[in-house]
Amino acid sequence: MRKTMELKRKSSLILPVFLVVFLLSGVAGAVEYPLRAKFPTVKPIDTQELTAAYGKAIIVDARNEGEFEVIHVEGATNILVGKMTEQDLLKLRPKSDSRLLVFYCNGIDCPKSYNAAKRAEEWGFKSVKCYDAGIFEWAKTNPGKTRFFGKIMSAADLKSSLISDRQFKAVLLPPKEFLSRSKSGKYTVIDIRDPDERSQTHFSLPKMKIMSFDTIVKLIKAKSKAVPSSNLLILDNVGKQVQWLQYYLIKAGIKHYYFLEGGVRELKKEGL
Repeated sequence: MRKTMELKRKSSLILPVFLVVFLLSGVAGAVEYPLRAKFPTVKPIDTQELTAAYGKAIIVDARNEGEFEVIHVEGATNILVGKMTEQDLLKLRPKSDSRLLVFYCNGIDCPKSYNAAKRAEEWGFKSVKCYDAGIFEWAKTNPGKTRFFGKIMSAADLKSSLISDRQFKAVLLPPKEFLSRSKSGKYTVIDIRDPDERSQTHFSLPKMKIMSFDTIVKLIKAKSKAVPSSNLLILDNVGKQVQWLQYYLIKAGIKHYYFLEGGVRELKKEGL
């Protein structure tokens, strides 16, 4: 009898602990993919599943042409979500086709892949999924199935060719500092968000230049005076596009450039 009571007492202690662990794991999962709750109808696909489906699935890169040029899934089709039409997808496969139609962009904070998948579903396409881990996660796992500036990557390229986290973080400015420098008169401020992103989140600064990612890339390549060779402050939507723009800035020898950490979304989140 005493043993039975003791077992019941221990069980009553274990159950609450189990529930706490379970709930915390659920919260951690929500934090890991913060946009999934905003797109409940969009079905995600993880890296292992996409790797297994590679070669059969139809993969669409929903980013800009300039980002696609830097790095993309080998064999993917580039269709910017803001310009994507129903006809674009019908060229890839019929709506009722059972082959997976997978969209991806820059990672867990990037809404482009979610928006593209949602539109495809609304147009009646079946077997649609979103690879929300993003291109960098894909490259780390599948370098041989990733194209970097026109060449298939190797495992060694991940260390030698990709800009490190340290290099990227070195040019990030928190919102308050970014705004402070933008008012100093020493920098040219450029908003590289896509038109649909600007329409969803309104933000402006005095004398701020507005140009798409692809436009600024073309100007950088052409060495246009529209993009000064130093003292640049550049912002995007969620702080992801600038990561790929950095490659073009480095190639062009542009100095003293900084990015808004977390993009306009982080700035708005802080109430600035």
